Amino acid sequence: MKNLLFIGDLRTANNYGAIATTETLVKLIENEHYDANIKFIDYRSLYRPTPVDGFPVMSLKRRLSIKKYVASHLPRKVKNGIKRILRCFFDLEKPVEDFVPYKYSQYEEYYEQMQTGARLQFEKKMLEWADIVYINGEGNIVNGTDKYGKYRMGARYILFMAWVSKVKYKYPTLIVNHTVDPNNYNAFEIIEHVYPQLDKIYVRETLSLSLLYQHGIQNSTFVPDALWAYQPVSNWQPSDALKKEIDFSKPYLCIGDSSGIRNAYGKVKWDVCQVLGEIIDRLQEIVPQVIFVDGYSSGNEEINKLVDKKHIGRVNLSNCSYHDLYHVLKGATLFISGRWHASILSTLANTPILLWGADSHKTKSLYTLLDYKYRFFEVSTLPVNIDELVETAQQIIHNAAIVKTDMAKYSKKYAEESIENAKVLKNYV
Repeated sequence: MKNLLFIGDLRTANNYGAIATTETLVKLIENEHYDANIKFIDYRSLYRPTPVDGFPVMSLKRRLSIKKYVASHLPRKVKNGIKRILRCFFDLEKPVEDFVPYKYSQYEEYYEQMQTGARLQFEKKMLEWADIVYINGEGNIVNGTDKYGKYRMGARYILFMAWVSKVKYKYPTLIVNHTVDPNNYNAFEIIEHVYPQLDKIYVRETLSLSLLYQHGIQNSTFVPDALWAYQPVSNWQPSDALKKEIDFSKPYLCIGDSSGIRNAYGKVKWDVCQVLGEIIDRLQEIVPQVIFVDGYSSGNEEINKLVDKKHIGRVNLSNCSYHDLYHVLKGATLFISGRWHASILSTLANTPILLWGADSHKTKSLYTLLDYKYRFFEVSTLPVNIDELVETAQQIIHNAAIVKTDMAKYSKKYAEESIENAKVLKNYV
């Protein structure tokens, strides 16, 4: 029996897409009934040095129950005060030590330190156990350079682990289910050295494929995101918490945010509350009930201010799992957003989408995958394109029947093709 090391278990991340796509990917692997032992390296290891025996384990169900309790029992001002105290006490905003290299020229040095016990001892132990390394790349290798000029930690982690696995341990090494759009020279230099040596490279959209070709990477393949294989429950009913946010007896339109609005490496220059507030006002002239899909899970104060000011319903991980979100989107007239995975769920639910940019080309690439005929909007220029956005929303709603027919066709196609993310393992276990 082979030992499979799964790197990039994002079920511990506070994000709809991270949880949904990882759970679906793991289920696809389980459905293949491979004769293999599996161990996971989760989201936390991508951003913090991992204790040698790993991080404490808390189930997703338990973590979400705690979040729901805090969300429903504490006023927002109290929750924000707790966050500020924790940041001061634990110095959470202080950058962690660079435990993975930020230039390709450092790879050998960091590997030697790994072997002598100076760093990455949990990872060393896991690699010594493994026979195969399988990396869920997800949305890690996207835009993001910090104030020190260093590329994103999570991306650097998985790239270094891929190199150590393949070059030093000689394991079959696969990186699947991901976008590549770093917009960073050092990251591209690493990719150009690492990717040609890997056994399989599956990117989840074709813009990443084209970008890799431009950088001389010829061994990559387009395989749709694992989330396309998601299968919703058929007997769903909204919870009481959701009924407080949405009047399901009336039409509603959903609007979301975007990683391009704010992330760890930057934010838009425009006033989020003012601009999104104006968009919501205009949309309410089309569909009076507008629901906000909060990808920040109440972690963005500008979004919190917006929702309070506009008195609109809001769904996030505190009151709506991704299983619930599928059905919420299924009942919507339209979903406007800059979120990749939520937009895939909307497409699977046969609800038309209207997208703006994210922290990479991923949302733009969804239009390419769907051969979508409508305008895509840059997140940075939303303030001067509100009229065009609203006009496009009206066009899509008017042509909803045609849009839904096309969506159903592509959803079926990509659901079938996405299974390759798991089937590829048959050649190695």
